[in-house]
Amino acid sequence: MLKKIVALAVLICTACQTTKIKNEDYKFSTSVVELGSIGDSKLTYNQNIFETKALPNLQNNIRVEIGVVPYNKRLNKIYKSKAKYNQNQTKVAFIDSLPIKPELVTIKILDVAGLVHEINSDYNNEVLNLLVNTQTSKIISSLAVSLSTNEIAKIRQADAYYLTNNQNKKYAIALFKSGKKVDTIDINPETIVAYRLSSFCWAASERGKWYVADLVNENSNCKGITEKRITQKKKNKSLFDM
Repeated sequence: MLKKIVALAVLICTACQTTKIKNEDYKFSTSVVELGSIGDSKLTYNQNIFETKALPNLQNNIRVEIGVVPYNKRLNKIYKSKAKYNQNQTKVAFIDSLPIKPELVTIKILDVAGLVHEINSDYNNEVLNLLVNTQTSKIISSLAVSLSTNEIAKIRQADAYYLTNNQNKKYAIALFKSGKKVDTIDINPETIVAYRLSSFCWAASERGKWYVADLVNENSNCKGITEKRITQKKKNKSLFDM
């Protein structure tokens, strides 16, 4: 009976800190997060905590998908509750009775193969070593952000969007129109409402070297020959085959 009560309490705590946006589960957190950042995730005292450990060096732009959705009462309530932890949080003028609501922007990694290639590249050796050694790290694969009406207008005028690494591992969203870059939007941590996590899937080369092969939603299974964990047995077999 006690186990059932504990399990129910965990589910309730989790539900209080998540919401569905465009039919996908997003987490609320007081932590500072960035799209593409890698780190540890946990639920502590009814709060989602994400501790960033690494920011991959992106030498190539990564295509992202951007959507614009209406703000709602539940999002506003939880977003306002975060303000007590962060006095600099951007305020959202939400009035439920008004027909025109503020809008929320979702930014999601679209080019998973491109991001995986960056992580496996020589210039991200330290990041890959961290992933191999920890086996529990997650990556921020999607954000829900409260942007200004001016920034949303710029997004609507563009037809392609990319996560880009400008300088000192600072990420930004580059806006393109007809193949030409027209603007850049910096994602201020104070504007982030919620996020989604993805897990890493692994595969081994013929020489027994493990590499990141795919990204899947946090609680999803890896597909094909990829695995959620690096298995010593498979690694030994590959080395024997050499």
